[in-house]
Amino acid sequence: MNAAIKSIGVYLPEFIAKNDDLAKAKGLETDDEWIRSRTGIAERRLVQDSNILTADIGYFAAKNAIEKVGVSPDEIDGIIAGTLSPDKQFPAIACSIQAKLGCKKAFAFDITAACGFIPPALNTAALMIRAGQAKNILVVGAEICSRTMDWSDRNTCVLFGDGSAAILLSAGEDNNRGFMGAALAADGTLADILYLNTLGAEDSFLRMKGTAVYKLAVSELVNITKKALENAGLSINDIDLFVPHQANIRIIQSVGKSLGISDEKVMINVSKYGNTSSASIPIALYEAEQQGRLKPGMLVAMPAIGGGMNWGCVLFRW
Repeated sequence: MNAAIKSIGVYLPEFIAKNDDLAKAKGLETDDEWIRSRTGIAERRLVQDSNILTADIGYFAAKNAIEKVGVSPDEIDGIIAGTLSPDKQFPAIACSIQAKLGCKKAFAFDITAACGFIPPALNTAALMIRAGQAKNILVVGAEICSRTMDWSDRNTCVLFGDGSAAILLSAGEDNNRGFMGAALAADGTLADILYLNTLGAEDSFLRMKGTAVYKLAVSELVNITKKALENAGLSINDIDLFVPHQANIRIIQSVGKSLGISDEKVMINVSKYGNTSSASIPIALYEAEQQGRLKPGMLVAMPAIGGGMNWGCVLFRW
């Protein structure tokens, strides 16, 4: 058995904050040109209702994913979730999503990898399915990043957006479709370049050394993509669609160029949503699917890097 992506569900807040509107509302010394030229971001979605929790929007996306393909909550064997904006220290938001969905038979746990969530989460879920431990697993990235921002720090607060997305992985007998391989890495000595202290701490805002993160992302996303392909016995030329973590258009373009991947093979939607952290790759996948860019047999590479520092790349055959 192999694990294939059966469905993708999303939840995107209705409120859209364009660059100039955000700068004006928060009193930031910045403007649309400054933000666009450095990040490629034009707007982002923000959760406005303080009563809506991260687990809620994760549930909305997960519900969307299973309803699209007629899978019932009782058929879900597991939920793996990720967020940098949890509602509580514990329980895991995966447990809250499980309760809201009514998936009484499902295990549930979180992976703490921030923006780097998708490669380890999909790798873990796929290997569990291949081992016969589960048939259907939901991988859910849910973020209300706006609640972790220092709105006086223009170098971070303009980068992030809110949203959630869920990928339903299901067992299938076609070994030519689905999970093809992955590579994961980390360097805990670099934890101080991107972190978020415990909620309630004196400084509980997301902090980032942008230049250091940029340099690491450009070099290591290239290396980890090559390693994942090597592990799977594949090459750069085999990639049909490159769907990287959507943090910054300069990073995405630099990584694509270094790998020799043509622009038409690179999925970019950072201009519309900013960095939605754990949700960014599945939101981009969803949009690629809606645009007709994902066709049967295509090899999709999904690299990401996040706080830890941790990074990885996972490969799937559509």
